[in-house]
Amino acid sequence: MSVTASAETTDARQWEYVTYAPRGETCPACLTSIKPLEQVRRGSIERQSGAPFVVYRHLTCPKE
Repeated sequence: MSVTASAETTDARQWEYVTYAPRGETCPACLTSIKPLEQVRRGSIERQSGAPFVVYRHLTCPKE
């Protein structure tokens, strides 16, 4: 695991908590569908206008 990946996984501002994604979500890192009842990390991306955009990423993503 690289230093960047290590900082990415421990940065509380980026990943809020571990949860389950709603049906139909795709992991932005590896671009594969997230299976039902698969644990994911929930995060958000700030936008200039409106509420933050929520993203879900595999807990053990193959791209890490």
